[in-house]
Amino acid sequence: MSPGGTGPNHGRFGTLGRTTFRGPGFHNFYIALVKDTPFGRRGNGGLGTAEFRADIFNVLNIVNFGLPNNVLRGSEFGIISKRAGSSRQIQFSLKLID
Repeated sequence: MSPGGTGPNHGRFGTLGRTTFRGPGFHNFYIALVKDTPFGRRGNGGLGTAEFRADIFNVLNIVNFGLPNNVLRGSEFGIISKRAGSSRQIQFSLKLID
């Protein structure tokens, strides 16, 4: 790295170690519920299965904050101004299997 440096901090050196500035943790829990139901006649071999599935993403609906601003110059250093990830989402599906 040259003494003038490039990037937002313009080559400033300090005594802090690597990974000193850390962001908040990221928590995301998924759940999938699956129910298989047979249908049709068993005698003719025309038996099929209906699979119902519910997928729940971020089931606990935890807000995950983004990384803090890491530009040393300016008054916004260390301020978190955005979220990471999405809110709870639920997806239903039905599949017919021969």
